Amino acid sequence: MGLTRTLCWLAFSSLIAAAAQPVRTTQVSAASASFAYTSDEECVQNEVLVFANMRTVASAKAPSTTAEVTYSRHRYDYCEDADLGTDIGTTLRPVFSGDLNTASLNTTIEGHTASGSGVTISFALVWEGRGDVKRQAIHPKNAGAGSAKTVSSENLSRNAVVTGTVDRQDIADSVVGASLHTTRRTIPR
Repeated sequence: MGLTRTLCWLAFSSLIAAAAQPVRTTQVSAASASFAYTSDEECVQNEVLVFANMRTVASAKAPSTTAEVTYSRHRYDYCEDADLGTDIGTTLRPVFSGDLNTASLNTTIEGHTASGSGVTISFALVWEGRGDVKRQAIHPKNAGAGSAKTVSSENLSRNAVVTGTVDRQDIADSVVGASLHTTRRTIPR
């Protein structure tokens, strides 16, 4: 009987401890934009896509934040009738902050071409949210098989206007599309 009482007490205290655990919330704030502009004496057409995000995880431990920026750029020289190819790159330490109202990015990325040649590209951009916020609620679901935990998620997005520079060239008149995004996900522990 003592063993049964001890096991019941352990099960009960584990239940209380689990109920006392705070939730873990993950929020991802992101900004994306595409540009089409000419450079190099109006000869080279540049088509650039940039995606920046910042992920914050808040839990019982100290919150942690990580950020990342990824870009791709295709270039074509109309004066020489030459495809200059596509370069891509990622950086894990950008100066990026944002929400659905405004976001800013200031970073230089060491990218590479398809042949492996190094390329450097710099971004100094500001997104300003425009129009209504689009909300997509994701229906709660169980966190895992046999688990009673409920995961709730919500995706928010908004169109944006972007100003700033790419490689020190003003892109205000060359933005094709831009948007701001926020995803919140809450998982009870």
